[in-house]
Amino acid sequence: MLSLNPSVNPWMVVLNASVIPDDRLQEVRIRLLDEIKVTKKRIHRDLHPLFNLTMQNKVDHANRILRLMDRYPQMTVKELLYLIECRTEGEKFVISSYRWSVPMLQETYDNRDNLERLQFLVWDAGKVQFED
Repeated sequence: MLSLNPSVNPWMVVLNASVIPDDRLQEVRIRLLDEIKVTKKRIHRDLHPLFNLTMQNKVDHANRILRLMDRYPQMTVKELLYLIECRTEGEKFVISSYRWSVPMLQETYDNRDNLERLQFLVWDAGKVQFED
């Protein structure tokens, strides 16, 4: 599914990707960078620390998605959505499996919520249709 070719410069691939007519990955990248910028503006020292941690968690997940896109430049939007979905399902599994035996931290719930929000953002920016 995903293959990493170390002989290919990822920056050149990103430049070459703009030749593709739909430009969906570039649109996803722009939306993620915008979301990071907006979320960083929401972090303020006067706000509750839990809120700030939630916002920082969202920024961290968006950066992880961007690193995935850099590492696998040939990846399609659907493959990216699949990887985000796998991570989200893993977080849901942790919550459902251990919720009664181990105290769950707020970060566990934030991971799930933030990943679902970012997944929608990638889906919307990538203009993925159910038929794709």
